[in-house]
Amino acid sequence: MLNWFTEAPLRAVIVIIASFFGAVIVFGVVMSALAVSGGSGQCTPGGGPITVSGANADSFDQKWDEMDAILDGGSPASITLDESEISSRADRYFRDDTVLDVSDVRVCIHDGFGEATGTLEAVAGLDAEVSISGTVDLSGDAPKIKIDDIDIGNVPDFLIDVTDTIFGVESDINGALDDITLKHTYTATLAEGQVQIDGTP
Repeated sequence: MLNWFTEAPLRAVIVIIASFFGAVIVFGVVMSALAVSGGSGQCTPGGGPITVSGANADSFDQKWDEMDAILDGGSPASITLDESEISSRADRYFRDDTVLDVSDVRVCIHDGFGEATGTLEAVAGLDAEVSISGTVDLSGDAPKIKIDDIDIGNVPDFLIDVTDTIFGVESDINGALDDITLKHTYTATLAEGQVQIDGTP
């Protein structure tokens, strides 16, 4: 067997590559099975039950537009958004503005951090529950997130950490957010059940 490797280095490379792809396939199958086998469910609201509706999404847009109009006039402005408004606007965004098939979107706000959960349609019509928690920075030209934790179905945290390190989930999300242009400088203050947005021209 040793001679087979030493006499034909190309064969050794082929075997190593084949073994690597075999491991990747097994890893992928295991990860897929774990991803669609449950999860933590929806996030826990900080301010009571969350209602996702078109009216709440419209309320989000109206408040933001009114704040921007004041900022365009050269004066500072602030708005407060609750979890129903944020969740409804996020649901509309995923439904109308992205190719990702995400449903049951909920955004829960707590002191100093936010948490978003949803159901992502994965391979072959199977669904995976996804949960992301962290903070958002609105002070630049586009929103930037800092992810503190990711949960996907029943996939163990250490496997998610490895995948995040390899594929750069946070950088991918921030890359997608580059399409959103912030007209002014904003500061988000997160409290239980709501977020206050302070804007400066």
